[in-house]
Amino acid sequence: MHEDEEMLDHLLDEVEHLAVEHSDTDLAQLLEHRAQALDPGARERAAWLSHAGERWEMADDLVRARACYEEAVRDGGVAWIDPRASLVSVLLDLGDPAAEPLLDELRSDLGLGRLRGPVHEYVGEALELHDRLEEALRWFTSGLTQVARDDPEDVDLGCLNGRYRVRRQLGLPRDRFDELCEERRHTYEDELDREEEQVAPLGEPTQLVALHWPADQFERLVDRWPHMREEYGDDHAEHAGYVERTVRRLSEQGVRMLVGDGDVEEYVEFAAREGNEPAESATRAAYGAHLGYLHRARPWPPGRNDPCWCGSGTKYQECCGGLRFPAEEDP
Repeated sequence: MHEDEEMLDHLLDEVEHLAVEHSDTDLAQLLEHRAQALDPGARERAAWLSHAGERWEMADDLVRARACYEEAVRDGGVAWIDPRASLVSVLLDLGDPAAEPLLDELRSDLGLGRLRGPVHEYVGEALELHDRLEEALRWFTSGLTQVARDDPEDVDLGCLNGRYRVRRQLGLPRDRFDELCEERRHTYEDELDREEEQVAPLGEPTQLVALHWPADQFERLVDRWPHMREEYGDDHAEHAGYVERTVRRLSEQGVRMLVGDGDVEEYVEFAAREGNEPAESATRAAYGAHLGYLHRARPWPPGRNDPCWCGSGTKYQECCGGLRFPAEEDP
């Protein structure tokens, strides 16, 4: 098992390295080719197929993603996450009824220890996205109780966050896991506040979330708080340039950057819940950290040929990645 873990970590590192210079489509084709060059049942084959399926999903080609996941399941080799969990998500997105017997199969394997990786989180999120909230809640809760049973001091943060989200949507009262989620979130945000005071500490690089407001949300934001134009700019293009310049500057200081998309209505609710003033920059910083804690921020920079993070639909290298900022204008 230890050798499998090392192999999977090595493959993941290689995929992330390749992602820097390849679009999702090109990378999916490359990974699929690597898998097909191996004999069925070869040690790395299912893992390559699973990574290929993930990249096809990111490229919005669910049919190709499904084919990769199905082949990974048939192959039977190890992967970072049981490929059946990834396949369920794609089948639900496609509206394919084959998702239901596969969900039943995964449920039956829960108690047999046959599931690998964050299956509870993956399946729970897929069900949540399709408004099957009560089922999602059961998967998230099962993931939490299983981890706690294996290690009482540990907790599955993905399931903790998912369960918290779903319970809020269902209007359920707070319980001990909800309180733990809020406690972990406050701890995480406090840590980010300290990291902002010391941007480049010794040891592992800091990771921060840059808050980006998509075009429609940007207009709502500055209509409500016009003074934010002084920081962000007069329109969304200037705002995107502000974000790009900020993430570049911090990245040069050794910070691992992510970008999270803000939603004004959600932001107002967040500020009210935290007892903070939404017009203040500190509240926006805390909201960005909150998006990161909920796994709703994406790594920066995207690949040169990947769609730009700003939502323009243009390749990054031809959009924000091509912006030039004179040194004298740097903040």
